[in-house]
Amino acid sequence: MEIRTVLTGAILSATAMIGAAASEDSHGGSSLDRELRAFIAEHRLTGDAIDSRKLPIPSLTDPLPRLGKLLFWSKGMSPAKDVACVTCHHPMLGFGDAMPLPVGVGADNPELLGPGRKRVNKPGTFPPFGTGDSAMPRNSPTLIGLAFWDQSITWDGTVFSATGTPGMSGVDGRLIAPVDSPPVRGEFTNFMLPRQEYIRYEDKFKAGMPISSGHGMFPAAVNAAMRGGAYGAAGSPQTPGSTDLDVRQKLAARFGGYSDPNDRFAKNEWLPLFRAGFKDDQSPSEQLITANNISIALADYERTMTFTHTPWRAYVRGDAKAIGESAKRGARMFFATVEQGGANCASCHSGDFFSDEKYWVLAVPQIGRGKTDLNDFGDGIDDWGRGHVTGHRDDKYAYRTPTLLGVEVTAPFGHSGVFNTLEDIVRHHLNVERSIASFDYGTIPTTGGPINSNNAKAHTQYALDMLRSQRAAGLPGVIRDIELSDGQVSDIVNFLKSLTDPCLKSNKCLAQWIPNASDPDPDDLRLCAVDKNGREYLPGSCKRSGARR
Repeated sequence: MEIRTVLTGAILSATAMIGAAASEDSHGGSSLDRELRAFIAEHRLTGDAIDSRKLPIPSLTDPLPRLGKLLFWSKGMSPAKDVACVTCHHPMLGFGDAMPLPVGVGADNPELLGPGRKRVNKPGTFPPFGTGDSAMPRNSPTLIGLAFWDQSITWDGTVFSATGTPGMSGVDGRLIAPVDSPPVRGEFTNFMLPRQEYIRYEDKFKAGMPISSGHGMFPAAVNAAMRGGAYGAAGSPQTPGSTDLDVRQKLAARFGGYSDPNDRFAKNEWLPLFRAGFKDDQSPSEQLITANNISIALADYERTMTFTHTPWRAYVRGDAKAIGESAKRGARMFFATVEQGGANCASCHSGDFFSDEKYWVLAVPQIGRGKTDLNDFGDGIDDWGRGHVTGHRDDKYAYRTPTLLGVEVTAPFGHSGVFNTLEDIVRHHLNVERSIASFDYGTIPTTGGPINSNNAKAHTQYALDMLRSQRAAGLPGVIRDIELSDGQVSDIVNFLKSLTDPCLKSNKCLAQWIPNASDPDPDDLRLCAVDKNGREYLPGSCKRSGARR
């Protein structure tokens, strides 16, 4: 049974309160400001998620993040040398790719990133969902604030921390990666996953790795993302004899120059950079240039992407004029509970990082190929979200609360990237059923790869049914319907825009995260990112004049 919360009286009361709050009181500040200061105190906000860090944020100019930056932009990170990490996470695309579903391998122009990137049309497999398709299942999550995740990374928590200690980014405990092969003995493992031999933790990971290092080499072992058909991938990434760890180790051997001679770079100047990054002048390449060290270097680079100098930060720290009146009203709606006449957004988007790091069912339309989750013998391409990792029915269709830092520049929104504007995703939160009923599946572009047009509505309905059952059971924290006026929705959107660091809108500022023509290109495989018109995202950043194709 569906449970709805009707708040007409509360909303009218809240509207009157907000209107009155705009007037100046006898203390020289608006009552709205005073109310927001109370929320800030109640939620113990400092305005800057960096303040919560016990693990320091590295400097982009340090040798290890500099090494990570060069790795991030090298197509050598993919077995077929056609995809780099930046392919799905470009600084000028909100550290994502500005597409509903990303195009990893198989693009007709590997250098073209963002809108306009498309797959090679393979007759017989495209656009239908067949064995030969390499369709990415979910929207590329932004890397903004990656350093602030303590419990897990990715939409479904593919990699998470055994401790989840606040401020530690997982370095004080083990990484747990239950869908990564081969599994570690004694660690949580989804009972539905294929089995290989269990191995020791020490044979797979290095002590003290942050969970963000799971964002380093893990995609390299995913067929659709970076692996393609290489390194033994004959269908499933769980191909016997070629595990995910095997792929990462083969790539490390390539960078270290100790791989099969047929898989080596024609040019390889990586060793001095690794020695500088890890401050190690003695170890042989086989011990220094490893899969784990590559992941650690990438994580150090990605952990510099904090972007916390926002207008909201300035407001929290005392500048009452840092944000406008509409954003202030939106902040009140954001932090106020339903009983207070608000939208209760902060119950999930909590703290200075604006995420509780928990998993919730929002029933965002399911358009992706999914993670090959089996509903029945005729439908094995659903996406169960967190349930894919845990194997638990109650976790199906739940996805991790994303951060809202820089959210303005990270469209499209939702785990499937189906909402193009902040207003769209806000309205979905306010009334999920109404959003789904009016959603037009035909608006999703298919040039980037096939969408699951045959099953999209059915899979979305399964997610909505899960949300309905959670509401009927009265589970705490489950999203409820709230009626807001158009003006109140606009106010919330304006508050969300106050969470954007100005650097994220400045190509000059973002250039710090992009190698330029004078930076080393250790394997001559640096990706030269161009837009759909063939223009470099950062003019002059490529080694050669013009765009490389």
